[in-house]
Amino acid sequence: MNTTNKEKALWLMDELVPDTGINNLGLALHVGGRLRPDVLRAALAIVLGRYETLRTVFHATGAELVKKVVPAAEFAAEIEPLDLTGDTLEKDLTAFVDRPFKLDGRPLVRVGFATGPDGDILCLGVHHLAFDMVSAALFLQAFIPVYDAIAAGGPVPPQATTEVPAFAEPERRPADVTYWRETLRGVTPDGLDLWCCGPRGRQPMMTGENARHTLSPEAQHAVVQLQRAARAPVGAVMLAAYTALLASHGAGPDLVVGSPVDVRGANSSAIGYHVNVVPIRVRVDLADGFRALARQARDAFLGAMAHAGTSVDELAGEIPEIGSTWQSALYRHLFNFLPDATVDELSIDGMTARLLTVENPYSKFDLELVGTSSKAEVLFRYSTETLARADVEAMLRRFEALLIEAAHDPDRPLGETAGWSGPDREAVDRANNTAAPIELPTVQAAFRSWAASTPDAPAVVDGEHTVTYRQVDEDAAAIGALLTGAGVGLGDVVAVAVSQREAAAAALGVWRAGAVCLPLDAGHAPSWLARQLTYSRAKAVLTGAGVRLLADVEPQLPADTEPPRVLPLDTAPAPGTGTPDHTGEPTAPACLFHTCGDDGQPVATVLSHAGLADTVGHFATELAVEPGTGVLTLAAPATFGSYFDLCLALSAGGRVVIAPEEARTGGPALRATADRHDTTVVTLPPGTSGRILEDVADRPHGLTVLVQGEGMSRATARRLLASGCRLHCAYGTLETTGGALSGRADADGTVNQGRPITNTRAFVAAPDGRELPVGLRGELCLAGTGLALTGRDDPAFPIRERYGRHYPTGQLARRRTDGAIEWLGRIDRRIALRDGPVNLGDVETDLLDHPGVTAAAALAVTPTDDEQPTVVAFAETTIETAATPWQVVHMDALPRRPDGRIDRDALAPLAEKALDLRSDDQDPAADDALVGQLVEMWRQLLGREATARTNFFEAGGHSLLAAVLAQNIEELTGTFLELTEVFEHPTPEALAARVRA
Repeated sequence: MNTTNKEKALWLMDELVPDTGINNLGLALHVGGRLRPDVLRAALAIVLGRYETLRTVFHATGAELVKKVVPAAEFAAEIEPLDLTGDTLEKDLTAFVDRPFKLDGRPLVRVGFATGPDGDILCLGVHHLAFDMVSAALFLQAFIPVYDAIAAGGPVPPQATTEVPAFAEPERRPADVTYWRETLRGVTPDGLDLWCCGPRGRQPMMTGENARHTLSPEAQHAVVQLQRAARAPVGAVMLAAYTALLASHGAGPDLVVGSPVDVRGANSSAIGYHVNVVPIRVRVDLADGFRALARQARDAFLGAMAHAGTSVDELAGEIPEIGSTWQSALYRHLFNFLPDATVDELSIDGMTARLLTVENPYSKFDLELVGTSSKAEVLFRYSTETLARADVEAMLRRFEALLIEAAHDPDRPLGETAGWSGPDREAVDRANNTAAPIELPTVQAAFRSWAASTPDAPAVVDGEHTVTYRQVDEDAAAIGALLTGAGVGLGDVVAVAVSQREAAAAALGVWRAGAVCLPLDAGHAPSWLARQLTYSRAKAVLTGAGVRLLADVEPQLPADTEPPRVLPLDTAPAPGTGTPDHTGEPTAPACLFHTCGDDGQPVATVLSHAGLADTVGHFATELAVEPGTGVLTLAAPATFGSYFDLCLALSAGGRVVIAPEEARTGGPALRATADRHDTTVVTLPPGTSGRILEDVADRPHGLTVLVQGEGMSRATARRLLASGCRLHCAYGTLETTGGALSGRADADGTVNQGRPITNTRAFVAAPDGRELPVGLRGELCLAGTGLALTGRDDPAFPIRERYGRHYPTGQLARRRTDGAIEWLGRIDRRIALRDGPVNLGDVETDLLDHPGVTAAAALAVTPTDDEQPTVVAFAETTIETAATPWQVVHMDALPRRPDGRIDRDALAPLAEKALDLRSDDQDPAADDALVGQLVEMWRQLLGREATARTNFFEAGGHSLLAAVLAQNIEELTGTFLELTEVFEHPTPEALAARVRA
């Protein structure tokens, strides 16, 4: 007998997830007494023999599936002892039902029996090929009367022994095909992932669990109200709420949700697998209200039910949108709203009996809503491979909240409420409750207070040279007088090209004059320095000892630009009565930093005194920077990091210790510097490997480390924690004064999570700007005093009612249930691979752990299959599979932009050129007959060109085609391949190697 596409799809599911009962269903009965084994055997023989479907067996040979009906006289299903020695009865029943059936001609039904202390237990396990949930009720209706009759010694009712032939589902109707073709036109199923889903593996195991939620009386009343408001049945109301929930969590907005439909029709007593999963297409516009969505869902639901007689599986190949059958590309979410099916109190042979729940520990879909109008309970069945239980339980709470909010105003835009619950709001509000007064509102004021109280304490330490607070204060006063005498006034920009030792006095002197500090690195290209001076309209340039800046820069200035006045520090007068003493208005600009834009021109970021004071004040408290604390700075001169370290130390009465050049890459020099100057706090600049700190991590007084951004791998973090380090993590951008989130590293080495710092608030936003609740990935947005100063209408700093002016960082993030935020890498640096998404920043951080790597840049380029070098072998042991580089190109130095950042635009062609030089231009199929034959199979099955390295599934293949491919290979080579092996070796080259093995 031939098999249907539906039957073959179920078989393929077994093949894809081998040695499991993924397609098994269970039925269990707890009897309040003792069943008679002889009667039980006789009754089961009659009932199982009566139904042709239950006597149908299957043989799987290669890619073929053949079915056969066993005559009733020859069919037998043995009663097995039911093992009840596990932790719970539910787990015991699941274990019994979950045992896989082999499609080798044996029955697809097993019966288990056990005698318990409070009665007997009967359990059936049946393969989906012969059973569905409706069949369970039908089986009981047939079995109990037969058992009762035999137990009473009376005749079995004639109708209970009449043979029931298998129900042949009707042929598909042309009208149904036309309906589905029209309904599904233009579907784009690649947008169905939820923003809380994890990465998908190449070969999912489809493990699943259930989460239940009983709707509150308020939510139950809301459903009734919404039925009236939308003039829709309860199923349509629940479907609308479900699609709104999915859309608010990232799916859609053009959603296709699968819905199981019983297609027995007039043959309502037919046992078997008679369910079609119909796709219900709903377009969710969160700008609309619930009423409009419920009416659309009602019409879509009724239309799908009217055309449910044709299985969408039957249309595979006819509708381009329908892909793989094992995890349909058409839908990833199921809506299983069951009709009322109240179960009367059961009785067998005069004994009470009750049904027991038998869980199926699998889920073929990301999420499935199961409910019925007769119970105020909603069950979410979910894939444990893609969703965490905490996220699913949160979705259940949001589902209820959505119903309640919609009932209050059915026409209110769904985007204002959908996807949120009370606990979500509480978590966000609690985390953002950061308002606190700052005792000294500017760094300058804080420094002056320490200079007055501890004038002889060391402030700056550079090798053998130590500068006290008194000396820094006097030098700053002299510099302020120098600037004032040169005509520098409030708000003017003063460029500062000095050594790190001189930077403290220079910056404080600029602020005393009421000016804005623009740090310059005299080692940068003269053309870049000229652009900085031109764009900032700098009034003057402070130069330190040995700096001869303008001689090279002036020729690069525009002809019509007057060069700024150069003021060497050694020309500053002694401080006197005319020394300016501006303490700095908190809202006034303090610093100006430039980054290089895509057009090569400077992009300015202006930081306020208040933002700087709030930021360093918070971290001084968190890192325990106190009077006398040594803060080791590893940051390059004239960078924001170097100024952050400087202000962190001097605003708290500490001392900044400048690491010598040879100590910035770790080793004995770093250890010697830390020991000599007793430094206990260090900030790790972005792009610097945390590995360099391992040389100083075990110091007797310990080390407190602030990791900024993606600055440390988890492996390094764990090693540092084990050695006694105190690790703190921070995230921020230059536009948020460098740090906006902070927290202690987790025990497992997680250094990418934190909470908003003082006077800062954070939220996660969807692409359309909606704020997202706990657990959902979106763009991190920051608000607070640390924001850079710009015009009110600057589009880079939009305004929203709840948070005011804020900065969208471009960083992917999600809020944890404890209110902390995880940052997950820049959105524009995440790439999608077949093994899951990859954050290129994480790859760089992990590669920096290699002792021979001083700088790393990861790019997405065409891979080759050359022998992997040492660094790749190292990466394979430290980086997840999806992110392991295919190739590593060694360079003496990475190209840099004028501002010192890695020039990725320049790297891309260099990497591609290097890969081209290494790659073999000849397709392996040219010299390998078997590979060439497999390539031809690829071309025929996929209907497109292919090479030896074409991935079957990425090129459009699915499990049905893979089964055909396996059969063709067996005919060609005589080698039998499991379907899973095609998934594990998806290219002609890889599969040829497997065949030969």
